[in-house]
Parts: sequence; structure tokens; C-alpha cells
Amino acid sequence: MTDDLMGADVRPTASYTLRVNGFERPVNDAWIGESLLYVLRERLGLAGAKDGCEQGECGACSVQVDGQLVAGCLVPAALASDSEIATVEGLSAGGAASDVQQALADSGAVQCGYCTPGMAMAVHDLLQRNHRPSEVEARQALCGNLCRCTGYQGVLAAVQAVAEARGVVEEPAAEPAAAPPAPQVPVLPTQSAADLPLAGEHPLYADSEVWVEAEPQPAAREYAATTHQTGVYEPDYPAPYYDPAPYDPGFEAPYETGRHEATPAHGTAADGPVGTPAHGTPYYPTPAHGTPFDGPVHGGTAPGVQPGYDGNTPPHGIRLPEDDRA
Repeated sequence: MTDDLMGADVRPTASYTLRVNGFERPVNDAWIGESLLYVLRERLGLAGAKDGCEQGECGACSVQVDGQLVAGCLVPAALASDSEIATVEGLSAGGAASDVQQALADSGAVQCGYCTPGMAMAVHDLLQRNHRPSEVEARQALCGNLCRCTGYQGVLAAVQAVAEARGVVEEPAAEPAAAPPAPQVPVLPTQSAADLPLAGEHPLYADSEVWVEAEPQPAAREYAATTHQTGVYEPDYPAPYYDPAPYDPGFEAPYETGRHEATPAHGTAADGPVGTPAHGTPYYPTPAHGTPFDGPVHGGTAPGVQPGYDGNTPPHGIRLPEDDRA
């Protein structure tokens, strides 16, 4: 029992029908993993597509599935059962070469011939989509087909030869649609500078029925001059400038609220605290320690200040007798 299972083919199979080049071709009991390339060559006998790399890189197995150029080695055949398949055999009619095949032969694009079927299918697909391809477009369309013999120049020449032989005339470019007419913009009457209203009366929207007058700007505030010599400063703000009452109910302002009293200029004698002369008031110099002199010291009229100095204290550095030390 086990030996029978080991020797039997247990791979899943399926039967389906492929429509190739307009004909129904039945495929019976085929492994569902077989590629379209394998089925075409080995089961249906259509050996035009070549097996080059089996990785979709060389383009030798190129066929069309529903009008789309594909690599036959990458497409599972069972999935193409409901599609229209076209191979290189379908290009010729009645056994004669098609114009694409003939152009490839005439331009020297056929040497070993291994890549030729896939190249013919690529050129056929290109000219179906683009009747007048440029050289750049032809190169882009053929970049998936490898050739080690011709150098591609014969293939490019064949593309241009077929396009010219078919007599395809480029359709004239459609005229661009006329642009819609521009909306009519009402033309406002021009005004000179003399016709414009004065500043502050010019409406924000001159072309509107609603006139919005501009708000007049407030006049600039004027401040009183500050005289540094007299110290007079009259600020332009409503009195009182500072009211300490909320913080100290017993506080009495030493000056008029809202106005500073005059500050005498530097060097001007003024009545101040006892014993403190104003700036610029002459004063007696202080003699050196130990030197007697007549007259008051700084602010000699202040209480507790001696009017003079009799020199009883010796200069610094002179040792006093023991009985004179305090």
C-alpha cells in the first residue's frame, strides 16, 4: 500500500481548455502548476515561444494574454483558461510571414533566431498600442527582450519600417477647446486725486452702497517740559497720581498730590536737616588728628557737637600716659 502511494503521481491535476490564436485547444489531466509556456510547447505543440530563462527575464517566451504582453513562463496555464491567448504562430496568415516577421528578417534582426519569436511578439504588441513610436518609445517597449547577436539596431529599424509600410498617418492633434469667455467686470469711473475725499472721510468700500467712515485717530498727548535745573516736573496725568490712602490711612503726602515740589539745583544752598549743609555750601576743613584749631566742625551748630578742638588727643601712634587712658 505504501509502496503504491510512493510510486504514484499524487500531484493535483485539472482539465481545461485554452483558446489560442482563435482556436479552442483542450488540455487534459495536466498538473495545475504547469506554466503556460510548458503547456504551449509540450502539450499543444506550439514551439514558437522559446524557453530561455524560466524567470521572466529574457523575453523569449513572450505571448499575449487578453491583449497584454506577458512572459509565458510566469503564467500558470490553468489560470489562462478563460483568456484569449496569442502566440507568434498566430502572426502569420496562410503560412506567410507577417509584416513584422518579414521586416525583422529584412533588417538583419534574425541570426540565431532563438530570441526572434519573443522579439516579434514585442514589436507586434508595440505597434498595436502605438502606430508611430519614436526610437525612445521603441527602446522602452523592447527593453524586456534580450538579444546577444544583432545588437538591437536591426530590431529598431524593423519597427520603423513596419510603421511606415502600414501607411499610418498621424492623426491631427485635436484643437484645444475654446476657453470660456472671461466674466464681464464692471469698469469703474476713474477718479483724480482732487476727486478723492479727505483723510478720515474716505469710505472703506468705494464701490459699495454701504459707506463706512474711517474712525478719526485720537490726538497725540502733550507732556509738560522737564526742567533739570529747577527740578520742576509737571506730568500730564489726572491727579492724584499716587494715593497711598488705601495702603496707609495715616500717611500724609509731603507734596501736593499730582505735582512734585521744586528740587534745588546742584550747588544751591537750601534749608535742610540740622547739621547737613546743602551741596556747594562752604564748610570748615577737618584738621589732622592731634592738631588744635578754633571753630566748629561739620555743622557745628548741631546739638552734641563740640564747637572746637583743643588738641588734647595726641596724634595716632603717640602713646598716652597711663592715667589719661579711659
